[in-house]
Amino acid sequence: MKKLIIGLFATASSITMFAQDENDALRYSNTQYQGTARSLGIGNAMGSLGADFSSLSINPAGIGLFRKGEVSFTPSFSVINNKSSYLGNTNEVGDNKLNIAQAGIVLTHAKQGNLYRKSGWKAASFAFGINRVATFKNEYSYEGNNNQSSFVERYAEEFNRAGGLNNNTLNSVSFPAYAAWSTYLIDQDYAGDSTKAKSYVPYEDGLQQRKQVSESGGMHEFVISGGGNYMEKLMLGATLGITRNNYIRTTILSETDLSGNTSNDFQYARFTEQLNTEGTGINLKLGAIFKPVNAFRIGLAVHTPTRIYFNDMYSIGMETNTDSLKIRNNPGADPVTKYTQDTLQVFNYSMNTPYKAIASATVMFNKYGFITADLEYLDYKSMKYDYGIGYENESNAVNTAIRNKYRDAINLRIGAEAKLGDFALRGGVAMYGSPYATNPNAMRTNISGGLGYRAKTWYIDIAFIRSMQESKELPYVLARTNANVQTATISNSVSQLVFTLGRRF
Repeated sequence: MKKLIIGLFATASSITMFAQDENDALRYSNTQYQGTARSLGIGNAMGSLGADFSSLSINPAGIGLFRKGEVSFTPSFSVINNKSSYLGNTNEVGDNKLNIAQAGIVLTHAKQGNLYRKSGWKAASFAFGINRVATFKNEYSYEGNNNQSSFVERYAEEFNRAGGLNNNTLNSVSFPAYAAWSTYLIDQDYAGDSTKAKSYVPYEDGLQQRKQVSESGGMHEFVISGGGNYMEKLMLGATLGITRNNYIRTTILSETDLSGNTSNDFQYARFTEQLNTEGTGINLKLGAIFKPVNAFRIGLAVHTPTRIYFNDMYSIGMETNTDSLKIRNNPGADPVTKYTQDTLQVFNYSMNTPYKAIASATVMFNKYGFITADLEYLDYKSMKYDYGIGYENESNAVNTAIRNKYRDAINLRIGAEAKLGDFALRGGVAMYGSPYATNPNAMRTNISGGLGYRAKTWYIDIAFIRSMQESKELPYVLARTNANVQTATISNSVSQLVFTLGRRF
């Protein structure tokens, strides 16, 4: 075993690695609004309610319901818990995070007296600030014993799809596949077709497999909004959204031999992947709110796709212990082999998130409160990568994977507020439909509640949100039909406490 005819001059310097796939596209498209504590307390059902800074990222027509200028600030504290199961084992991992959910200012000119009575446009407002629209902080792991397959097989399959194991393919496969060859996990298939690559990890003897993922970062949207109020019946608004994305992920996938056999040329393999992504995007939101009577409002908003321009920095590493493999030829050899990527890979590309359409309605109970609901539609199949000139085939391949894996979805948000003088009691629920074509039950549910106090010129709100979702993940994918790669189930829950301080002027 090991590179008897492959030249040692082969390097990975010309290999292109696309770390971005359909899963990354979903991360930047499946956003959930953060914003003010009042908005979060009612499940972010802000599409027809308005007069809240969060509405600028949902239905910008809400800016037409402001009557005074306002400045607000919202810190947020989250506790994250993941419980995973894989091959009969369960793992539980927790973490926490302090964020800024919202900060912004609204400048309003509302007409008074005779000018108010004579003018059709009763008020106009301009606003700018930030709303956090996604938090990527997450950490999970799962492990189990497997005698059916090895993750290293996928790299042998990659070689064989490229034409087998030879000098040409060594310079064209991905960095992980090259690393598996460099660390004695892959070689020619000496018992079969010697031009083909084969994984020499003896999974039939039993492997302890483990995957660990640590993620951090988030997505903020800087909003510039304007709008007005016509005859107290029609509110119109527009928001230019500029998003800033930051995402860091470390993935460790390992396999350890359970047989205790020191002559099977394998003790362990540990693959590490590091991805750091930064991006800037732009979108436009248009909205309207109509009040046929004071007790009832309906809203409609459309969001264009966000065009995001990304910069990726990517690196991998592989460490293996092949027991007596190298020692047989050199008794003084170290059985541990390490591969470290020689250069940090940088790649620039862009993608489009789906468009959104939001219909909403609110029933007002005079000064006693309201009930409100939003219905949001988006088509995850329309997510699209553009890797640029020269990479059209790679772009088409991942976009086809997106269309096969995802579907359109409906999100429903319902909230209510009861007013008790200067105090308010709030509650809400948000149900985000599954984006997966083959897993319609992978929806996320947020349950929230909150309190608020309104004085003449200032206010304070507090909200608690409990978010839950169950998802499924394959640790790796193999082409052979009898691979029997088992699915890991991950139950994610997030408890979030937010405060908003605001002042009117």
